Amino acid sequence: MGLYTNTIFPAGGDTGNGGIIQIVQTVKTNTFAMSSNGDTWTDVTGLTVTITPTDSSNNVLVIPSVNMAASQAHRHGFRLLRETTAIFIGDDFGDNQRALVFQGNPPTNANNYHYTPMCLDDPGTSSAVTYKIQVRGEQSSTDVFINRTESTNSGGDYFRGCSTITAMEVSS
Repeated sequence: MGLYTNTIFPAGGDTGNGGIIQIVQTVKTNTFAMSSNGDTWTDVTGLTVTITPTDSSNNVLVIPSVNMAASQAHRHGFRLLRETTAIFIGDDFGDNQRALVFQGNPPTNANNYHYTPMCLDDPGTSSAVTYKIQVRGEQSSTDVFINRTESTNSGGDYFRGCSTITAMEVSS
């Protein structure tokens, strides 16, 4: 994780119209695997970022960029949390899971999907705020993988990826 700036952009000062004050990012290069029991959201180890806004009226632009796959080509998804609250999730509808991003029944165990949603959050504080990613498989037999596919094969035609979570304080 790194702090890339503490200067307002555009250069020349705060325009009051969305200048970037600071950027923090966490990069996850290793893999993560979660065995699903079908009813639990699980934190992705190492895919968390903390930012301390300089003013409680400022927003935070959160950009999770996640490489995700699931076992047996089953449904899976992820959500973004501010502290312990899931944010930017779909509406309630019966027993459906409320997620930021999801994938339904991909065709093979060699598929990996890359998602990069942008979420402009209003945390309403000048205290440290932590954002994190949680994943979930929809069936009890669905495992979820970050930065790899279900396949653990190695060789020149197999890949590993990286995921990031970036937070930018935006002046209001």
